[in-house]
Amino acid sequence: MKLTVDYARISQDRTGAALGADSQHSENEEFGEEIGFPVQASYTDNDRSAKARPDGTFADRPDYDRMIDDIRAGIIAVIIIWHANRLHRNVEEANRFIKVALEYGVRLFSVKRGGEYRLTRASGRADLLRDTVTAQEESEHRGERVALARRRQARTGTYGGGVRPYGWGVDTGRTRRVCINPKESPELREYRDVPVLDMGQHNQEEAEEIRRWKRDILAGVSMNQVLADLADRKVLTVAQKDGRIVRRGGEQVKHGGWNSKTVQQILTHPRTAGHSVYRGEIVARNVYPPIITEDERQALITLFADPTRKTSPGNTPKWLGSLIYECGFCKQAGDRNQDGSPVTAIVRRNSQGLLTYQCRDNGHCSTPAEAADEFVQQVMIARLSREDIADLLPQHASVDVTALREELTLLDAQEKEIGLSLARKTLSLTVAEVAQAEIDKRRREINTQITAASSEHPLQEFVISDDAARTWNQLTRGRKREIIRMLVTITLWPVGRGKRAPIHQRVTIVPNL
Repeated sequence: MKLTVDYARISQDRTGAALGADSQHSENEEFGEEIGFPVQASYTDNDRSAKARPDGTFADRPDYDRMIDDIRAGIIAVIIIWHANRLHRNVEEANRFIKVALEYGVRLFSVKRGGEYRLTRASGRADLLRDTVTAQEESEHRGERVALARRRQARTGTYGGGVRPYGWGVDTGRTRRVCINPKESPELREYRDVPVLDMGQHNQEEAEEIRRWKRDILAGVSMNQVLADLADRKVLTVAQKDGRIVRRGGEQVKHGGWNSKTVQQILTHPRTAGHSVYRGEIVARNVYPPIITEDERQALITLFADPTRKTSPGNTPKWLGSLIYECGFCKQAGDRNQDGSPVTAIVRRNSQGLLTYQCRDNGHCSTPAEAADEFVQQVMIARLSREDIADLLPQHASVDVTALREELTLLDAQEKEIGLSLARKTLSLTVAEVAQAEIDKRRREINTQITAASSEHPLQEFVISDDAARTWNQLTRGRKREIIRMLVTITLWPVGRGKRAPIHQRVTIVPNL
């Protein structure tokens, strides 16, 4: 005996309660009783869209697919739906359904229609397709309305949802219920009450973290050092802090923590400088309080785009003087690296298992690592405490950054004109290459000036500090290393096997400035 069944679908179930699908089933069952076809089985796709994907394929609807399989198996005689738009939102898929229903003699009833779609008649098939087309148009119009609404939200700085951007969000004291694993199948989804945040305001702790990255990188600290500092301080990402579940290939995976791509994206994102973005385009400027300035953001973009900037992964020094302190033995012998640079030291364990600085190439000048670093830091703090610290900062002539950016825009226009002239054959290839080379040269000069104007000098904070020791201790290891490289040359000296000498005799520090 074939069955009378009903089908229900809801696109979005924000609470996880399946109330929309249950309501459809209730009305379908009542209607089935009225028309003499009591519902004997039900199919439900909760939190499933019926829209076609951009590539033309159809969304996954497990119970709809199961229902089609049961039709082909000869199990189903009658299907009751609440409305045609619950069954299909795409004419192509509706036509496929009609062919299957006709082949196996299945009848289709709709609560909203108040009767049957007589699929054996042309008028009945046309009615189903007409209602499906209307649903498809409504879906497309809704998509357009949503896109326009999102763009309006972006222009006014209204948060449109999604993953919380790092650096933003202040607790309002209210909560809302959300799904924490929306990509899971409905039966596996978990829901949680989470705070409602004001996304137009800074999360002060995270905003200061972003400024710290900015200061370090513009002061010359490598990205590897920034990442090492984040790991040392156990700074959490948004996913880690907000308890988001990360899955790859359907399997839950451990949060990977910070990486260079994420830090770079945060620092160069227009929102970080106060601008609102929609689909990668700035649609409104200065709608949020900026975390960093636009000039700083542009300087970072230029810095990250510099092809001479080292981006390859490598070991990040875990000691203050690794690859900075020079080997005195090699220096006396006149030995240098192949590129002409001094031979430097790294930290290794000596024969007694103690951590010592040693010549990277030959193990010369074994010097206790902790004692050497502590001595160097004391000397650096003493130098940075002097009143003439401001004299160490370079005096740059004022730079009109706005005018330089306008010139870059003109250069872009000139570059396009060269390309058009070349395509129209009104300009020879030789002349075009010369002109392009001049544009590239000037663009590099401008970018260098903009970066220099916006860069953070490593000593800037000490000029306004009244406690050099506190300021030094608050710096990242990478920032301290840049200051050491700039201000002094440090040399480790051998003392002879079995001999002892105080640390100030084993480590010499000579000012560079």
